[in-house]
Amino acid sequence: MKTHNFTLTVDEGIATLVFDIPDSKVNILNHESMEELNGHLDALKKNTQIKVLRFVSSKKDIFIAGADITEIRSLDNCDTAYDVVRHGQIILEKIAYLPFPTIAVIDGACLGGGFELALRCTYRIATENKATKIGLPETNLGVIPGFGGTQTLKALIGPSKALELILGAKYINGAKALKLGMIDACVPQGYLDFKLEAFTKAILDPVAREAILKKRYQFTMVEKLFPWLITSVAHKTVMQKSKGKYPAPLAVIDIFKKTNGMDPTRALEYEANVFSQMAVTPESKNLISVYFAIEAVKNEKQLVGKEALLPIRFTSVIGGGAMGGGIVWLFAKMDLLVRLYARSFDKAAQTLQHVAQSFEFLKKRRSLNAREVDMKLSLISYGTDLNSFGHSDLAIEAIVEDVATKKQTFKDLEAVMRDDAIIATNTSSLSINMLCEEMKHPERFVGMHFFNPVEQMPLVEIIPSKQTKPEVIATIVALAKKAGKTPIVVNDCPGFLVNRILLPYINECAKIVDQGESVERIDALIENFGMPMGPFVLADTVGLDVGYKVASVLSQGYGERMEVSTLLDRAYNELHLLGKKANKGFYIHEGKEKKLNPQIEALKTGNKRFSEEEILDRAMLIMVNEAAYCLAEGIVKNAQHLDVAMIMGTGFPPFRGGLLKYADAYGLEKVFHSLLRLRDKHGMRFEPAPLLQELVRSGSTFYKGI
Repeated sequence: MKTHNFTLTVDEGIATLVFDIPDSKVNILNHESMEELNGHLDALKKNTQIKVLRFVSSKKDIFIAGADITEIRSLDNCDTAYDVVRHGQIILEKIAYLPFPTIAVIDGACLGGGFELALRCTYRIATENKATKIGLPETNLGVIPGFGGTQTLKALIGPSKALELILGAKYINGAKALKLGMIDACVPQGYLDFKLEAFTKAILDPVAREAILKKRYQFTMVEKLFPWLITSVAHKTVMQKSKGKYPAPLAVIDIFKKTNGMDPTRALEYEANVFSQMAVTPESKNLISVYFAIEAVKNEKQLVGKEALLPIRFTSVIGGGAMGGGIVWLFAKMDLLVRLYARSFDKAAQTLQHVAQSFEFLKKRRSLNAREVDMKLSLISYGTDLNSFGHSDLAIEAIVEDVATKKQTFKDLEAVMRDDAIIATNTSSLSINMLCEEMKHPERFVGMHFFNPVEQMPLVEIIPSKQTKPEVIATIVALAKKAGKTPIVVNDCPGFLVNRILLPYINECAKIVDQGESVERIDALIENFGMPMGPFVLADTVGLDVGYKVASVLSQGYGERMEVSTLLDRAYNELHLLGKKANKGFYIHEGKEKKLNPQIEALKTGNKRFSEEEILDRAMLIMVNEAAYCLAEGIVKNAQHLDVAMIMGTGFPPFRGGLLKYADAYGLEKVFHSLLRLRDKHGMRFEPAPLLQELVRSGSTFYKGI
C-alpha cells in the first residue's frame, strides 16, 4: 500500500512502513504526513496477519527531523495550537495501542516529533552512524515536546535524565542513547539490515524479548519517593542559567511537577495545553526566527563550486597568545597538521599547555578518548623561525593588533610560502585592504576573524579584500564550516561587522559611567535585558588593552560617531588597567569573585543618574543605529545575517530574536524618535542613520521581505 509520503509492505507477517517525503532531503511531521500516518495506523490496527511493524526512513542520515517548524511558527492563538498538538498526540498514541509490537529503526537524525514517534514504539534500534542524533530539542524553539514526549521519555528513562535531556535540548548519539536506555540496541551502520532481522526475531521470542525488557531503566528511590526534589533542583539550575528569560524550560519543569501520578490522558492534555501557551509567546516566535536565520546562513550558496576549493592539509598559526592557541587547538581537533610560530620556545610551551588543557576538557566530557587526544596533539609542531613554515597551505596570523608588525609578518610569510598558499589574518578591526596593500599576492589574502575564546564562540567573520580570489573565500568558508563554526562573509571596513556594532555599545556605557552612573547598575540592567554579561564585565574579560585599541581604530575610521570615551581612555592610558588577565579593570578580580575597582569612581567627571529606560536605549539603540549603517553600506547581506552574527559573536539574547528583530519589535518609529531625543541630549552620535530614516518614512522594517 502506497500513499504520497508512506509505503507499507508486509512480508510473512513483518510489516514495514517506509517514510519518504517526495522532493525533500528530510522527513518531517507536518499536517499532510500526520494525516497519512493516521490513516495507515487505522488500517494496520485491523490487519490480523501482522506480527510486528517496523518504522523506517528512506532518507539518507535522517529518520524524522521533527515537526514542521513553519507550522509551529504559524500558530497564532492558544486554541488552535491546542487542537493541532492534541490531535498529533492522539495519532502517535495509536502506535502504542496497535495489537502487535513496533520497532523504530533509527539511522540518522531522530529529533523532536520524530523521537516522540519513536518513543511511542515498543522498541527502538539505532545505528552508530555519525549522523544519528536523538533528542527532544524543542526548548531551543521556545516550545516544549508536545506530542507526548515529556510523558513517554520520563517513563522510559526516569524524570532526572528526561529533564536533563529536554531542558538542555541535547542531541545524543546511538551509543549514548543505548547507555541511557533511550533505545534497545545500537548497531554498526553497515550491519543494520542483518542486525534488524535478528532483533525482530528476538522480540518475537518470549525469552529473548524478556531479556531486552529487563535492561530497561528502573526508577531510583529518589525518583519514586521524592519527585519534587528533582524538579526543585532543575528549577534552580534553569534560573541560574537563564534568569527566567526563557519560559519553555520552566514550563517543562512545571509539566513534570504537575503530571506526576496523573492519569495518562489528563497528563497528555496538560502537556498539550502548556505547549499551546508556549507556541504563541514572543520568545518562541523570536527563537524560531533565529532558527530560520541560522539555517539561511548555513545554507548560503558558496561563491564558487566545490570543485574549486583549494586543498588545506598543512596549516600554520603565527602567534602564541590566547587566540593563536585556540586556532591551533581547532585545527588539530579537525585532524589538520598545524605548526605554531612563537617568539620563543617558552611561549610555544605555554601555548601548547593551553591547547592540551582544552583537549583535556573534551576528554573529561567524553567527547574524545585518551587515544584520540594523543593523536590530535601529535599533529602539532612548533618553531621560532618562519623559514620552517614554507610547506603550509594556509597560514593564519594572530599577533598583536599593530599595522606595521602585521605587514612585516605578511612580507616574511610571502618570502617562504608558495604563491598559491593562503595567508589569513585574525585581526579584529584593522582594514583587510590596508593590511594587504604591500603584499605581492593580495589575491590569496583574507580576513578570518575568530572570536575569543575560539573553543566556544561559534562565529567566524570572513573578510575578503577587494582582490581576494573567489576560490580563496570559498575555501575559507568551507574550512570554517568543517570546523563546526558558522562563517559569515562581511565586507571590509574598520571593525568589520560585530566589533563595529559592539564597541559603540561598550563605549556608550563607559560614557554613561563617566557622567556619574554606577558600573554595577549598568551591568545589572544589561544582564537583566538578557546579555550574557554586562559591558564592563565583558570589557574586563576581553581585556581593556584590546578594547581600547579596537575603539581607537573605530574612532579613526568613523570620527565623532565613535569618539573613544574619556573614561575608557584614562582607565587604559593613565591607570594602565588591563582587565581580568591582570586581575584589575573596571572590577578587581579574585578567582571567580569580583568587586568594583574604586579607581574607576575617581575617574568620573559627573554625578548624574539616569532612568533604566534611558540607559537601555543609549546602550541598545546606538547598536541598532550602527547596524543600519552596516546594512546600507552592504557590509553584511541582510538583517538575518546581521542578527546571527550578533547572537553568535556577542551573545545578544536569542529570545529577543537578534538586534534588528528587537528593533522591529520595539517599533522603528519609536526607535527613530528615541534616537532624536538622545541626539538632542547627548550629541550627534545618536543622529538616526539614513536607512533607518527611510524605513520609518516608508513604514517598513528591517525584516520586511525576508
